[in-house]
Amino acid sequence: MILKCVKTGINGEGIAYKDKKPVFIEGFFPDEEAEVTITAEHETYCYGAVEKLLHESSERRKPECGHQAECGGCPLMPLKYGAQLKYKKRLLEESLYKYGNVRREFIRDVRTAEKITGYRNQCKLPVGTADGRPVTGMYKVRSNHFVEIDSCPIHEPLIESTRKQVLKLAAKHRIGAYDQKDGKGLRYLILRVMDEQIQCVLVTGRDTLPEAFIDDVMKIRHMCSLFQSVNTQKNTPEIFGSKLKKLAGTDTVSAGICGIRLQLSPQSFFQLNTKAAEGLYELAVSKIDPCDVLAEAYCGIGAMSLLASKKAKRVYGIESVSDAVINAAQNAAANGIENCEFICADAAEGLRQLASEEKIDTLLLDPPRSGLDDNMVRTILKVLPAKIIYVSCNPATLAKNLRELKKEYRLVTVIPYDMFPNTPHIESVSVLVRSGFSDAKRRRKKRAQD
Repeated sequence: MILKCVKTGINGEGIAYKDKKPVFIEGFFPDEEAEVTITAEHETYCYGAVEKLLHESSERRKPECGHQAECGGCPLMPLKYGAQLKYKKRLLEESLYKYGNVRREFIRDVRTAEKITGYRNQCKLPVGTADGRPVTGMYKVRSNHFVEIDSCPIHEPLIESTRKQVLKLAAKHRIGAYDQKDGKGLRYLILRVMDEQIQCVLVTGRDTLPEAFIDDVMKIRHMCSLFQSVNTQKNTPEIFGSKLKKLAGTDTVSAGICGIRLQLSPQSFFQLNTKAAEGLYELAVSKIDPCDVLAEAYCGIGAMSLLASKKAKRVYGIESVSDAVINAAQNAAANGIENCEFICADAAEGLRQLASEEKIDTLLLDPPRSGLDDNMVRTILKVLPAKIIYVSCNPATLAKNLRELKKEYRLVTVIPYDMFPNTPHIESVSVLVRSGFSDAKRRRKKRAQD
């Protein structure tokens, strides 16, 4: 059947309609027409595949990656960059209006990325087998079909060259891909590159890795640390196992961002696009007014808390991952920043406890894709800081959170930021102030108190 794509979905897929039922089609863009085969039909929607493209969008381009269609990691790569930005802004606008009743005039133009390829500073890739040797790849969208990826233009070049060297050494030392039956083998290869330093984690089964292999890996240029994590759990979405063992090298990798140095443990979260992260953090911190007490929930290794330390007399970071809290405290000490304190706690519990001891002027939020849970929203509406800066990576959860926060807050602006070119993901910085509590009024009140 011949279908026309009318819009792009939240995962970058094209959406057409068959008998008023939406059909989700990968690699299909607005205004294109194609012969489409229905691959799966459900009560309220279908999946389809393009058999023959009949009319091509003027925004289409040749993707830089030969695996783009089968990998599915970069569904927008066949679009020109300007068209990608239009799509992302429209997605943000539609989500915020549909779920949060936020009008589009509040949403600014997308801040663009400096690089659209070669920007990703970390890979977490499953390991499979091809021609008897271990290879890395991806699982095809909505399937358990492993696809070998021999190169990825999204990764920083040093990740790609190191990935190939580690796999070659694994083959040399007869370390194969993970076998679920005997619980041995290489399951995931994780590489992080910061300032030309490489941190490597091998997720394996119940393997004792040969010393000769460890020595060879550490001889790879720029390699600074090697870790092993054992994970034999079946059908788990978790990559890391319960324990992490350092095999060689340093405990952390060092990263420079916005004039500060950060130490990262293997399981500590850090933005995957270092250069774009600098711009995003600077943007978020620029929206903070000078205040007495600033709290950051979901602070990770403390990057934004440290960058905001000049804006507040006291800064408190709240994070539930203990390794990240340890890194954050180390980072504060290493940078000579004395007015930052980091708390290991659930975001809502930590904020509630902190608010019982301190009056919080400004709240900085950088939650995971799931956004703020109900407990956190209730806590914020009880604590009621004068200003909120909300860094989001998910328009849908941001919209739902804004809908609740607007009961006590006025939305000032939403600034989109393109952290991940060629993907449908869009970051944003939202600024909210207490209803009836303007920035000018807050400054006048502070001067009166001083």
